[in-house]
Amino acid sequence: MDLLAELENLAIMTEHENDEESLRTGPSQYQPAPAPLDLSARDQKSTFLVKLEGPLNSPTHIQSLSNSLTTPILKSAEGIDATAPATFCLITGRMKLALLSALAGSTFSPTFIRVNLAVKDLSEYSRAPTLGCDVDPTLPQHRASHAEVFYPMQDQYPVWYFFYGTLAVSDNLAARLGLSEIPMLRKAWVRGGVLRTWGGGKYKALIDGSANTRVDGWAYEVASADEEEMLRYYETDYYEVVRCDIHVQDVAGIVKGLVFRFVRGCG
Repeated sequence: MDLLAELENLAIMTEHENDEESLRTGPSQYQPAPAPLDLSARDQKSTFLVKLEGPLNSPTHIQSLSNSLTTPILKSAEGIDATAPATFCLITGRMKLALLSALAGSTFSPTFIRVNLAVKDLSEYSRAPTLGCDVDPTLPQHRASHAEVFYPMQDQYPVWYFFYGTLAVSDNLAARLGLSEIPMLRKAWVRGGVLRTWGGGKYKALIDGSANTRVDGWAYEVASADEEEMLRYYETDYYEVVRCDIHVQDVAGIVKGLVFRFVRGCG
C-alpha cells in the first residue's frame, strides 16, 4: 500500500471516529466550528493533506479560501474502496490556519492529515534557510547577486548531510536507508548550532546558535532524492532541512551541505 492509500485509510478512520462522536453527543454536531487561535512552530513548518469535500471541493476553492498565491497540488488515492477514490490537496500549515479561519462559524469540519515529513524548502534567491542565528538570509548581503547560485540547490544530488544523532551511527543509517553495506561516514563539524534534547532527553535536537558555537558529528553523501526522502520521514516534521557549511576532516575547504534543524528558535 502506498503512502496516499495509507493516508486515505487514516482519513476514513477519522471520519468514522467523528461519526461515532456525533452519535454520542447528539445535536452538538451542528455547533459552529470555533475560530482557530494560532499555529505552533511545528505546524508552521508542516505539510498537510486536506480532503476535497464540501466547500473545499477543488484546488481553486482551497486557493481562494486560504488566500494562497499558488494553486495547491492535487493528490489522489483509492484507499479502502477502489470504487470511491478520495482526492486531496497538499497545503502548508499557514494555509490550514487560513482555511480554518475562513470556515469558522460553519458546521463543516474539514479533514486534515499531517504529512509527517521534515520540510525542505531551499530558496534559490538567498541563503535561506541556513543554520545559525547570526545569519539573516533576508539581508541584502545574503541575497543573490546577478547570476549567483546558492548551494546546495533544492534538487541537487548527491548532496552532503551533517548528522549528529542516531543517524550518525553507521548501523542505524544503513537500516534507515535499507543499505546492504555499512555506509561511509566521515568525521565532521559545523558552526552556528547548539545541541539540545527533547522528548524527555530521548532525542537530540540541533537548534540555531551563535557563529562561534561548534557541533561535532559525521558527514554523509546522500545519493538520491529517494534516500533523502527516507531520512526526512525518519526525522519527521519536528525537524526541517537547512543549509550549513560542513567542515569535513581531511578535506580541504568547506563542503556546502544540509542538516536537520529542530523546529524551534535559538536556544
